[in-house]
Amino acid sequence: MRFFSRSFSWLGLFLLLSFGSISGAAAQSSTEQETYESQKRLTVGVTKYAEARGAVTGFIRTRAARVQKQEETPEQLTAEFVLPTAALPALDSLVATLGFVLENNLNAHNLTARLEELAADEQRLTMQLEYTKTRLLAPQLPAEERETLVTEAANLESRLAHARQQQQRLRTHQGQTYVVLRLYDEVSFPTGNHKVAFVNMPGVEYGYLRLDNPRAGLTSKAYQGYSIKYHFTRGKSYFNLGVYKPTEKNATDSTFINELFVINFGQDFYPRNFGRGRRQFLNLYTSYQIGGFILNRNDDQKNDFIPNLNLGLGLELVKTRHILLDNKASYFIPLDKRSRDLRGLLYQASFSFVF
Repeated sequence: MRFFSRSFSWLGLFLLLSFGSISGAAAQSSTEQETYESQKRLTVGVTKYAEARGAVTGFIRTRAARVQKQEETPEQLTAEFVLPTAALPALDSLVATLGFVLENNLNAHNLTARLEELAADEQRLTMQLEYTKTRLLAPQLPAEERETLVTEAANLESRLAHARQQQQRLRTHQGQTYVVLRLYDEVSFPTGNHKVAFVNMPGVEYGYLRLDNPRAGLTSKAYQGYSIKYHFTRGKSYFNLGVYKPTEKNATDSTFINELFVINFGQDFYPRNFGRGRRQFLNLYTSYQIGGFILNRNDDQKNDFIPNLNLGLGLELVKTRHILLDNKASYFIPLDKRSRDLRGLLYQASFSFVF
């Protein structure tokens, strides 16, 4: 038992020291950044990672005054470097051409005010140090008081050296920006482990179905109607539930289909080379819907459920953080022996909003 207790004690001490070292390094890095005229944080998702990585590393190699850190994996690049403030517009122009800029923050500091504060501290510490040294020259000074004054003088000298060092560092860093840049391959974005981002986004959808082979007395040439559409991931994954009515009425034939009650699950997929749906306008995508519909006839004697599959191509007209205006065309394919009578071209337009 004594052996295990001693082992756990050593393990706890090791973890404590390790954590303290990491925390200290992070604090030191943060303090170092604050000595620069400004700090900039950039996060960029790209579709062509190899080319973007080459462009960024080339920019750092030719423009950076100093590279603090550069870490690379097959899916992302993290770089911390010092850049002349005058070169920031060139950096912004570069990353805008690489992909979707997810974060672009710039924090500026007034180094002049900080320098004035440090100069005042230096003057105050110098006066305190001179006074302490003068007291040390006093004759017949008690040993205990001398020891206290020696310790105080050493402390003042250390603080004075730090203040002078900080002033020199601030003067050196004037006109420079500390940049933290993260570059992600969008295949792994945003977390690198393919987690699903859920969203609560209801909406309404208009649908117009034009049949390829309408049959007289059985179907109309076209059906149209409205449905409720609910997005639950940013992917986009969704359900829709609605009713389509015939554009041409027929009250005489008992077998005439006067209503299609539809329910579907669907997903949309953004092409890799067309922005992956991150633009605010005109995002191209492919889609599928799978589900089924219930046929309601005039006689209400037999209401069949028929599974269906839709394959389509869509275009997001407007897309912001809060609204989505979307439309697409797909081919409506009933998975039934009566497919010939009911298949056709389906157009859908929808408006959705974040709730």
